[in-house]
Amino acid sequence: MKPIIGITASINIIDYETENQSVIMSPATYLDAVKKSGGVGIIISEGEYTEELLGILDGLIIAGGRDISPTLYGEENHEQTKDIEISQDEWEMLLIKGAIKRDLPLLCICRGHQLLCITRGGTLHQHLPETEGYENHGESNGKWSEHEVILESNSQISNILGSKIMVNSGHHQGVCNPGDLTVVGRTNDGLIEALELESQTFLISTQWHPEMINQYTIFDSLINSARS
Repeated sequence: MKPIIGITASINIIDYETENQSVIMSPATYLDAVKKSGGVGIIISEGEYTEELLGILDGLIIAGGRDISPTLYGEENHEQTKDIEISQDEWEMLLIKGAIKRDLPLLCICRGHQLLCITRGGTLHQHLPETEGYENHGESNGKWSEHEVILESNSQISNILGSKIMVNSGHHQGVCNPGDLTVVGRTNDGLIEALELESQTFLISTQWHPEMINQYTIFDSLINSARS
Protein backbone atom coordinates (compact mmCIF):
# COMPACT_ATOMS: atom_id res chain seq x y z
CA MET A 1 0.00 0.00 0.00
CA LYS A 2 1.20 3.51 -0.80
CA PRO A 3 1.47 5.82 2.22
CA ILE A 4 -1.34 8.36 2.65
CA ILE A 5 -0.01 11.88 3.15
CA GLY A 6 -2.29 14.67 4.36
CA ILE A 7 -1.65 18.13 2.90
CA THR A 8 -3.21 21.14 4.61
CA ALA A 9 -5.13 23.69 2.55
CA SER A 10 -6.61 27.14 3.10
CA ILE A 11 -10.24 28.20 2.79
CA ASN A 12 -10.47 31.38 0.71
CA ILE A 13 -13.37 33.54 -0.43
CA ILE A 14 -13.32 33.93 -4.22
CA ASP A 15 -15.71 34.11 -7.14
CA TYR A 16 -15.99 30.43 -8.10
CA GLU A 17 -19.25 29.27 -9.71
CA THR A 18 -20.94 31.96 -7.63
CA GLU A 19 -19.83 35.19 -5.96
CA ASN A 20 -18.02 35.10 -2.63
CA GLN A 21 -17.75 31.34 -2.48
CA SER A 22 -15.73 29.60 0.25
CA VAL A 23 -13.21 27.50 -1.68
CA ILE A 24 -10.60 25.02 -0.41
CA MET A 25 -7.34 25.90 -2.18
CA SER A 26 -3.95 24.21 -2.48
CA PRO A 27 -1.25 24.38 -5.18
CA ALA A 28 -1.14 21.15 -7.18
CA THR A 29 2.65 21.04 -6.73
CA TYR A 30 2.23 19.44 -3.29
CA LEU A 31 0.14 16.59 -4.67
CA ASP A 32 2.52 16.19 -7.61
CA ALA A 33 5.55 15.93 -5.31
CA VAL A 34 3.90 13.31 -3.08
CA LYS A 35 2.79 11.30 -6.12
CA LYS A 36 6.25 11.42 -7.74
CA SER A 37 7.75 10.11 -4.49
CA GLY A 38 5.35 7.18 -4.26
CA GLY A 39 2.69 8.43 -1.89
CA VAL A 40 -1.00 9.25 -2.08
CA GLY A 41 -1.69 12.88 -1.25
CA ILE A 42 -5.04 13.99 0.14
CA ILE A 43 -6.04 17.62 0.69
CA ILE A 44 -7.35 18.34 4.19
CA SER A 45 -8.92 21.58 5.34
CA GLU A 46 -9.81 23.50 8.46
CA GLY A 47 -12.76 22.17 10.38
CA GLU A 48 -11.99 18.49 9.89
CA TYR A 49 -11.46 16.39 13.01
CA THR A 50 -7.76 16.30 13.85
CA GLU A 51 -7.59 13.05 15.82
CA GLU A 52 -9.61 11.12 13.24
CA LEU A 53 -7.44 12.54 10.44
CA LEU A 54 -4.18 11.70 12.17
CA GLY A 55 -5.46 8.20 12.78
CA ILE A 56 -5.73 7.46 9.04
CA LEU A 57 -2.63 9.33 7.82
CA ASP A 58 0.85 7.89 7.35
CA GLY A 59 2.44 11.33 7.06
CA LEU A 60 1.54 15.02 7.12
CA ILE A 61 2.55 18.18 5.25
CA ILE A 62 1.74 21.57 6.80
CA ALA A 63 1.74 23.67 3.65
CA GLY A 64 2.44 27.31 2.84
CA GLY A 65 -0.15 30.05 2.70
CA ARG A 66 -1.39 33.12 4.54
CA ASP A 67 0.18 35.05 7.42
CA ILE A 68 -0.09 33.75 10.98
CA SER A 69 -1.79 35.69 13.76
CA PRO A 70 0.88 37.32 15.99
CA THR A 71 -1.47 37.00 18.97
CA LEU A 72 -0.28 33.39 19.07
CA TYR A 73 3.19 34.58 20.11
CA GLY A 74 2.19 37.62 22.15
CA GLU A 75 2.62 40.45 19.65
CA GLU A 76 0.44 43.09 18.02
CA ASN A 77 -0.16 43.05 14.29
CA HIS A 78 2.41 44.77 12.10
CA GLU A 79 0.66 46.79 9.39
CA GLN A 80 2.05 44.35 6.79
CA THR A 81 0.70 41.27 8.60
CA LYS A 82 -2.40 40.58 6.54
CA ASP A 83 -4.82 37.84 5.47
CA ILE A 84 -4.99 36.21 8.91
CA GLU A 85 -7.34 33.36 9.82
CA ILE A 86 -6.68 32.36 13.42
CA SER A 87 -9.08 29.41 13.24
CA GLN A 88 -6.83 27.89 10.56
CA ASP A 89 -3.76 28.62 12.69
CA GLU A 90 -5.28 26.86 15.68
CA TRP A 91 -6.46 23.88 13.61
CA GLU A 92 -3.04 23.35 12.06
CA MET A 93 -1.35 23.74 15.43
CA LEU A 94 -3.53 20.90 16.73
CA LEU A 95 -2.42 18.80 13.77
CA ILE A 96 1.23 19.59 14.47
CA LYS A 97 0.90 18.73 18.17
CA GLY A 98 -0.94 15.50 17.36
CA ALA A 99 1.58 14.47 14.71
CA ILE A 100 4.48 15.04 17.10
CA LYS A 101 2.72 13.10 19.86
CA ARG A 102 2.21 10.18 17.46
CA ASP A 103 5.71 10.52 15.92
CA LEU A 104 3.97 10.82 12.55
CA PRO A 105 6.35 11.81 9.72
CA LEU A 106 5.95 15.59 9.39
CA LEU A 107 7.10 18.07 6.74
CA CYS A 108 6.43 21.78 7.37
CA ILE A 109 6.83 24.25 4.51
CA CYS A 110 6.93 28.09 4.56
CA ARG A 111 3.83 29.03 6.61
CA GLY A 112 4.01 25.52 8.08
CA HIS A 113 7.66 26.15 9.06
CA GLN A 114 6.65 29.34 10.86
CA LEU A 115 3.63 27.74 12.53
CA LEU A 116 5.73 24.81 13.78
CA CYS A 117 8.06 27.34 15.38
CA ILE A 118 5.15 29.06 17.14
CA THR A 119 3.71 25.71 18.26
CA ARG A 120 7.04 24.91 19.92
CA GLY A 121 7.24 28.23 21.78
CA GLY A 122 8.97 30.39 19.18
CA THR A 123 8.30 33.78 17.58
CA LEU A 124 8.44 35.38 14.14
CA HIS A 125 9.83 38.46 12.47
CA GLN A 126 6.60 39.91 11.09
CA HIS A 127 8.03 41.88 8.17
CA LEU A 128 11.60 41.16 7.04
CA PRO A 129 11.93 44.24 4.79
CA GLU A 130 11.68 46.36 7.96
CA THR A 131 13.70 44.05 10.23
CA GLU A 132 17.32 45.05 10.84
CA GLY A 133 19.71 42.72 9.06
CA TYR A 134 17.10 41.18 6.77
CA GLU A 135 16.04 44.15 4.67
CA ASN A 136 17.42 42.54 1.52
CA HIS A 137 16.64 38.93 2.35
CA GLY A 138 14.58 38.22 -0.77
CA GLU A 139 11.40 38.82 -2.69
CA SER A 140 7.86 38.59 -1.30
CA ASN A 141 4.31 39.65 -2.15
CA GLY A 142 3.96 37.17 -5.00
CA LYS A 143 7.50 37.62 -6.35
CA TRP A 144 10.33 35.09 -6.02
CA SER A 145 14.10 35.16 -5.70
CA GLU A 146 16.73 32.60 -4.69
CA HIS A 147 19.52 32.38 -2.17
CA GLU A 148 21.88 29.89 -0.57
CA VAL A 149 21.12 27.97 2.62
CA ILE A 150 23.88 26.40 4.73
CA LEU A 151 22.76 23.16 6.39
CA GLU A 152 24.19 21.68 9.59
CA SER A 153 26.16 18.48 9.17
CA ASN A 154 24.58 15.26 10.46
CA SER A 155 21.09 16.77 10.39
CA GLN A 156 18.27 14.88 8.70
CA ILE A 157 18.02 17.46 5.95
CA SER A 158 21.76 17.69 5.22
CA ASN A 159 21.85 13.89 4.89
CA ILE A 160 19.23 14.31 2.17
CA LEU A 161 20.36 17.49 0.39
CA GLY A 162 24.01 18.09 1.34
CA SER A 163 25.63 20.99 3.15
CA LYS A 164 24.88 23.90 0.79
CA ILE A 165 21.81 24.34 -1.40
CA MET A 166 20.12 27.01 -3.50
CA VAL A 167 16.46 27.55 -2.63
CA ASN A 168 13.58 29.82 -3.61
CA SER A 169 12.45 32.74 -1.46
CA GLY A 170 9.06 34.45 -1.51
CA HIS A 171 8.16 35.31 2.09
CA HIS A 172 7.98 38.50 4.14
CA GLN A 173 7.88 36.83 7.56
CA GLY A 174 10.51 34.56 9.10
CA VAL A 175 11.46 32.65 12.23
CA CYS A 176 12.97 34.80 14.96
CA ASN A 177 13.08 32.48 17.99
CA PRO A 178 12.84 28.73 17.17
CA GLY A 179 11.52 27.69 20.57
CA ASP A 180 12.75 24.19 21.46
CA LEU A 181 13.46 23.23 17.83
CA THR A 182 16.96 22.60 16.51
CA VAL A 183 18.18 25.09 13.91
CA VAL A 184 19.73 23.13 11.04
CA GLY A 185 19.78 25.69 8.23
CA ARG A 186 20.42 29.41 7.80
CA THR A 187 20.92 31.86 4.97
CA ASN A 188 24.02 34.02 4.71
CA ASP A 189 22.17 36.85 6.47
CA GLY A 190 21.49 34.50 9.38
CA LEU A 191 17.77 33.88 8.94
CA ILE A 192 16.58 30.49 10.22
CA GLU A 193 15.43 28.49 7.17
CA ALA A 194 15.45 24.87 8.35
CA LEU A 195 14.39 23.29 11.65
CA GLU A 196 14.16 19.81 13.12
CA LEU A 197 13.02 18.23 16.39
CA GLU A 198 15.44 15.68 17.76
CA SER A 199 12.78 13.55 19.45
CA GLN A 200 11.05 12.78 16.14
CA THR A 201 11.88 9.98 13.71
CA PHE A 202 11.14 12.32 10.78
CA LEU A 203 10.41 16.02 11.14
CA ILE A 204 11.81 18.52 8.65
CA SER A 205 10.78 22.15 8.41
CA THR A 206 11.82 24.49 5.59
CA GLN A 207 11.16 28.17 4.95
CA TRP A 208 11.51 27.56 1.22
CA HIS A 209 9.20 25.54 -1.04
CA PRO A 210 10.92 22.27 -2.08
CA GLU A 211 7.86 21.20 -4.08
CA MET A 212 8.27 24.26 -6.35
CA ILE A 213 11.92 23.63 -7.22
CA ASN A 214 11.71 19.88 -7.87
CA GLN A 215 13.53 19.07 -4.62
CA TYR A 216 11.83 15.69 -4.53
CA THR A 217 14.43 13.93 -2.38
CA ILE A 218 12.80 15.55 0.68
CA PHE A 219 9.47 14.02 -0.32
CA ASP A 220 11.17 10.68 -1.04
CA SER A 221 12.45 10.69 2.54
CA LEU A 222 9.02 11.63 3.91
CA ILE A 223 7.38 8.79 2.01
CA ASN A 224 10.06 6.27 3.01
CA SER A 225 9.60 7.24 6.66
CA ALA A 226 5.80 6.96 6.28
CA ARG A 227 6.22 3.39 4.98
CA SER A 228 8.07 2.23 8.08
